[in-house]
Amino acid sequence: FYAETIDPETGDPVPAGEEGVLVLTSLDREAAPIIRYRTRDRTVLVDEPCACGSPFRRIRKVQGRTDDMIHVRGENIFPSQIESILLEIEGLTGNYQLVVDRQSRHLDTLQVLVEARPHSDHTLLRVKAEETIKETIGLTCEVTVLAPDVLPRSEGKAKRVIDRREL
Repeated sequence: FYAETIDPETGDPVPAGEEGVLVLTSLDREAAPIIRYRTRDRTVLVDEPCACGSPFRRIRKVQGRTDDMIHVRGENIFPSQIESILLEIEGLTGNYQLVVDRQSRHLDTLQVLVEARPHSDHTLLRVKAEETIKETIGLTCEVTVLAPDVLPRSEGKAKRVIDRREL
């Protein structure tokens, strides 16, 4: 396969070392060729040789998917971005939900519901999470810190995004 990364909005290739959507082309299939198949995985291609000695192009760990992306006030937000931020804040857990809504003046809002570890200062965690999200993503949102085991659990894939704009 020939691997490349592209800008998800324009479809233009992005340089090695920059994040884009992984696109694959099969070089040896004849009956059913795969040509520029968009995987929808966000990743980075690395051209530098590996420390193990391999000179071939490598694909970094997948950072998320473009079909998980939500648009809030002109910003592209990935739930995995929010999750990474929340997991870096000591006292918060990985159990969260994003609630996207639209106000009366047609402005989108993002509310982050996240569970805290037992005996945590919810006010301090809320302020820290709101500031870190603003600094990292550039989006102002409301964070609500909840007690442990408040958010619903599911056996399969957890429902992380609730989009009330479509209701």
